[in-house]
Amino acid sequence: MARRILLADDASPVAEALHGDLQKRGFAVDLVPADEAAGRAASGRYAAALVGGTPRGGLAAALKGADPELPVVAIFLDRKQAAASLDARHADAVLVAPLTASGVASVCELAGRVRDLSARVSELEARGARRGGGPDLDFLKRLLLAEVKRSRRYGHALSLSLVAIDGWEQRAPRLSPRARTAALAGVLRVVTASLRDLDLAVPFSKERIVVVMPHTKGDGALRVARRLCARVREHRGQPGRARVTASVGVAAHDGGSTVSFAGLVKRAGEALARARAQGGDRAEAADPPRKRDRISFG
Repeated sequence: MARRILLADDASPVAEALHGDLQKRGFAVDLVPADEAAGRAASGRYAAALVGGTPRGGLAAALKGADPELPVVAIFLDRKQAAASLDARHADAVLVAPLTASGVASVCELAGRVRDLSARVSELEARGARRGGGPDLDFLKRLLLAEVKRSRRYGHALSLSLVAIDGWEQRAPRLSPRARTAALAGVLRVVTASLRDLDLAVPFSKERIVVVMPHTKGDGALRVARRLCARVREHRGQPGRARVTASVGVAAHDGGSTVSFAGLVKRAGEALARARAQGGDRAEAADPPRKRDRISFG
């Protein structure tokens, strides 16, 4: 994380002095008006934010809403002002005048380190989840092969769905690494909680989750997919978070012939693309495979 500080203040003398002092100590400082600060914070590029606290407050909460991992420090002229301000309640730290340049710089330095460590923790958590936090794609393929063999031998149905967060390409760059991980994990929890014990949900790629539903025909899988859309829509995560919706593409295999993992994923992906093209927050069933196609596992 670059040593860049967001100084949210309407150009008061205190803010001007802090701006100059922090720059002398090697920080890049963006001094922005209070009403523009939340929009700037959403970029996720700041090591910390300094807020010129006011009696009414509310800016610290807005900054945390824009970037939940952003360390926010509220600065007040006296303790009485700090005690009455909402900013003091929502900020990660509070500084009260008289201030020293070295003291403020030290707080900014520590806040930057906290943010770096938080990002590192998120990275390690994500790696752990991919390696050992749940079944991986190799395991999924082995499971699918077993289910296909059962389907072929006993005539069991099998369905596969691809679940994707709507607008993730635009949403993700505005979130910190930890916030992205939390958002994806939240949707995965909602999806998993909405399935039977027999079903399996696994992170697939970027914002996509693949769901395998043994003994489930296409119409049943489509009903499940619509329920998943509703559950994700109803889930808001932390208070103040923007609503998240998902689209689902469903591909079904009714048994009696061979099937490929790649073929199911391809058909589910095409259905997912149609759902997104229609505005998202919906589930679409895949077209049936063409009978002339030779289908095999792999």
